[in-house]
Amino acid sequence: MDIDTLGWLEGYLKGYTGAILTVSHDQYFLDHVVTEIYELTPSMAVHYTTNYSGYLKRKAENNALAWKAYNKQQEEIAKLQDFVDKNIVRASSTKQAQARRKQLEKMVRLPRPSGAEKKVHFHFSAEKTSGNEVLKVQHATIGYEQATPMAGPIDFQVNKHDRIAVIGPNGVGKSTLLKSILGQIPFLAGEARFGTNVETGYYDQDQHQLHWDKTVIAEIWDEHPTMTEQNVRSALAAFLFDAEDIEKRVGDLSGGQKARLELTKLALRHDNFLILDEPTNHLDINSKEVLEDALADFDGTVLFVSHDRYFINELATSIVAITPDGSDLYLGNWDYYQQKLAEAKGEQPETKPTNAAAVDYQQSKQNQRDLRKVQREVEKLEQQIDDLAKQAEQIQTAMAAPEALSDYVKMQKLQAQLDEKQKASQQAEDAWEEASLKLEDMQD
Repeated sequence: MDIDTLGWLEGYLKGYTGAILTVSHDQYFLDHVVTEIYELTPSMAVHYTTNYSGYLKRKAENNALAWKAYNKQQEEIAKLQDFVDKNIVRASSTKQAQARRKQLEKMVRLPRPSGAEKKVHFHFSAEKTSGNEVLKVQHATIGYEQATPMAGPIDFQVNKHDRIAVIGPNGVGKSTLLKSILGQIPFLAGEARFGTNVETGYYDQDQHQLHWDKTVIAEIWDEHPTMTEQNVRSALAAFLFDAEDIEKRVGDLSGGQKARLELTKLALRHDNFLILDEPTNHLDINSKEVLEDALADFDGTVLFVSHDRYFINELATSIVAITPDGSDLYLGNWDYYQQKLAEAKGEQPETKPTNAAAVDYQQSKQNQRDLRKVQREVEKLEQQIDDLAKQAEQIQTAMAAPEALSDYVKMQKLQAQLDEKQKASQQAEDAWEEASLKLEDMQD
């Protein structure tokens, strides 16, 4: 269903007087429609009387409490067992040891809480930095020759670090727009121009970039032949492909596995401008949220088509709404777009159901993003300091060589290089110290 149809369905269900039982991966739908959630696990069903955001917060709280109780009991068990082991054979303390042994035997052991669910774990990074203007679409009309144009004129600009969502009803040509920008389908009118140093990575919802007769490992290795087998396997493992999966034929994978394989390929390219066509299709909720976080932390630029309102709301900095008559730009996320539509109609915008748990969860999520950014900054600075130290060592070795010791001009050049490396090293160390202190404060 497209966004308009989903909105109609939500409105209908909110006014429905009967009971509703639903299974859904649409977090926005779950936030706005449901008031209770049953989470199915291999051993039980856990009941939460809240919407989706509240469920995430309460689940995290419950898991933390379960681990706290389990660890406390384990400490008590260890303490009792240690006393028994030391005192069971000593005449003066045998009775006490026997009493503690009985206490251990009667104790109802808490089950070990389940660990965090196995999740995709990755991030996108850009190898090069683009110019400030990444893409400009001007007076564009999209469609196919000898057919009625789908939409136009379309005008918008993408700047560095933008995360722009393209929305519109089914059949308006959102995917066609992306393919026209990439030069795969000619514009009927107008043009798209890329900026300086822009390197583009494309996610195709139809997965035409995959080779269905290859094995999973060959799909990656053929494009990156200089990678070691261990590195290829590690990259695939980050996207939940195990040893058995990587020998499968790509065409035999599930829709979700194919989506994760295409994301693996995209992450390994290190482009600075990602163009994504319905990237959350086929992904479960956990994988969608990992993708959302990875794109939010990405140091490049993103243009994406999506029907997933939760994904748009969490990620988009702007929205381009496409209609057959052209395009409109909204400088905000999905909630902002809804507010502007309501204002245009003279209506009161619908507010997202909130509760303390949902608000706390969103704040916690932002804090986690900020923490990851600082952690990456610290790691990057540590690597920079190591690299500069190695470079300084190489210069000092060159300065100690006989040919340098007897050549004043060469020695002077090497000394200038060493001074430059030492200055850069001091700056990196100062930045590392500042970032490390910031990280400590965030972790307290």
